[in-house]
Amino acid sequence: MFTKKSKSRKASSETPSTTPVLAMKNVNKTYQVGKNAIPVLKNINLTIMPGEFLIILGPSGSGKSTLLDHILGLEQPTSGEVWMCGTKITGLSQNKIAKLRYQHFGIIFQRPDWVNSINVLNNVQLPLAIHNVNKKVRRERAWEKLKEVEMTDHAQYPPNQLSGGQQQKVALARSMVNDPEVFIADEPTGNLDSVSALKVMEIFKELNQERHKTMIMVTHNIEYVRYGSRTIYIRDGMIVEGASSMLLNK
Repeated sequence: MFTKKSKSRKASSETPSTTPVLAMKNVNKTYQVGKNAIPVLKNINLTIMPGEFLIILGPSGSGKSTLLDHILGLEQPTSGEVWMCGTKITGLSQNKIAKLRYQHFGIIFQRPDWVNSINVLNNVQLPLAIHNVNKKVRRERAWEKLKEVEMTDHAQYPPNQLSGGQQQKVALARSMVNDPEVFIADEPTGNLDSVSALKVMEIFKELNQERHKTMIMVTHNIEYVRYGSRTIYIRDGMIVEGASSMLLNK
């Protein structure tokens, strides 16, 4: 699926880390609505190890989005701890958490967020520009990633002129530009036709199996369970592990 990749900035012979890329310990999240306390996450315990392809499956309103926000450090739990690649992020400032996200995570959302006043190439290199990477270096990395997802022919296009499938490939290139250890995808195929969705999933599979990247994918589509090395099902803010949890969705 990828074009031939130039030599990685990280050695392929690195020994896989035994430090979890994510650990959530007794995490609870409650929102206060007027006088009512609404529990959304309930005693979440979750450990994700390097190299896993974790599928987080559940219907709308199950707590998937809130769980993802806590994985990314966008929200703080009401109680419990969240650890990101060996660093406890519970109680850290948003600036420090943002730096950790940049160092370790590539993020693909259902609807990519573009700066439509700049072209595809500049959108892909934007994360590097924000972190003051040299202009020549960030342009080279962005071009390399567009080449890998076969989108260099569209490098000068405004992103809003691309099809849904093309936009997701560009979003993937942008998520890859800092060579993250972990990819997080939030309903990445939700707006795609079946052919485009299959192409995106095959790219995720290749990242995981050939490049040994950790994949965390949130979805409501049970068809994608076959791509994962592990599936957790979330319902009413609680996690159930394993294949037996699929029965809860029927």
